[in-house]
Amino acid sequence: MIGFIVMVARKGEGRISELLSEARLAAAIDAVEKAKEVGCFDPIIVATNWPEAAEVFREMGAVVDLDQGDFHFGGRLLALVSKYKLGKVFYTGAASIPLLPPSFLAQIASSLEGDGVLVANNLFSSDWVGFSPAEALGKIVPPSSDNDLAWRLWDEAGLRPIIPPHFTATTFDIDTPSDLLILKAYPGLEGKLASFVEKLPLGAEVVWKIAEVLKDEDAFILAAGRVPSYAWERLEREALCRTRVISEERGMRSSGRLARGEVRSLLGYLVETLGPEGFFRKAAEMAKAAIIDTRVLMAHRGIWPPDEERFASDLMVPEEISDPWLRDFTRAAKEAPIPVLLGGHSLVCGGIMALVDIARHQGLKGRRTESFPWDVGSLSNPSGEDL
Repeated sequence: MIGFIVMVARKGEGRISELLSEARLAAAIDAVEKAKEVGCFDPIIVATNWPEAAEVFREMGAVVDLDQGDFHFGGRLLALVSKYKLGKVFYTGAASIPLLPPSFLAQIASSLEGDGVLVANNLFSSDWVGFSPAEALGKIVPPSSDNDLAWRLWDEAGLRPIIPPHFTATTFDIDTPSDLLILKAYPGLEGKLASFVEKLPLGAEVVWKIAEVLKDEDAFILAAGRVPSYAWERLEREALCRTRVISEERGMRSSGRLARGEVRSLLGYLVETLGPEGFFRKAAEMAKAAIIDTRVLMAHRGIWPPDEERFASDLMVPEEISDPWLRDFTRAAKEAPIPVLLGGHSLVCGGIMALVDIARHQGLKGRRTESFPWDVGSLSNPSGEDL
């Protein structure tokens, strides 16, 4: 059997941070239900700093392990593996598999039957990782976040990576309020998370407007930030609109560029030159919608406001932002003549792919289609094995 570990954290202060914590809790409940349905995972372990949530998971039959002291991701994961004497492990963040079906979890479990292997959604920045044997974790420098886990298990422990194709379900994560707006419009969402987003006091009008742009053969859409090639490819292959993409500063966290203050952004220089209002006026002349990873712009400016203020920017609430530049940029985005979505890496990664799914569900026609949206492909022909 394979140990299933999900980490559920209640973090941040303020109403928007609390909203995101509640969303991640709902997603984690669904993740545990999926693991139970598959039947290949035992024990199912929930590691959390949230005593009230712990009771919910106990009632579901999960093993609950409450955080003690200062949290370090790699150290916490290693302690859990040791405490429960796990031989094989599947780890996921609380909100990292909200669209992943149980059938794909079963494929992952099957791929872990042998030793010396890891399965992850992204070798370079993982959100979920399965690995066998579990003792490989003791051969790596414990990472401070889950993003480095797959890479270190390959690079330092020598496990053979199996990286499935990039589908919406394998890449979509809940990191910012923008991800919740997209989920509110996403077709076929089920479980606790579906009930949660349905009741959200947030409108998804901007998502519907952007989906309409994706169906317009005469329109351009602007996507900027840490846009991965596979998200860009989905836009090119599946949407009818044309694209303007500025992809920059991929890996700014893992490379240490963010911590060292080395992030530089072409879009950031353009916004500085034109001013926020001028930038969005020009953007409206070149595109009918914009999707922007603002964390690259913040890093370029050398600012990193608290979570609650970054999230307020995502929701276009400038009056709740104290940083002058971010407040002005958010206000300009809110008043822009085109629909604008602001967010983080997840927005321009799985978020873009989910937006394409939404447009297709509305009746996007004219392009070759892949199985959509629940067939996330197979591990039978994995990429990355020859790394």
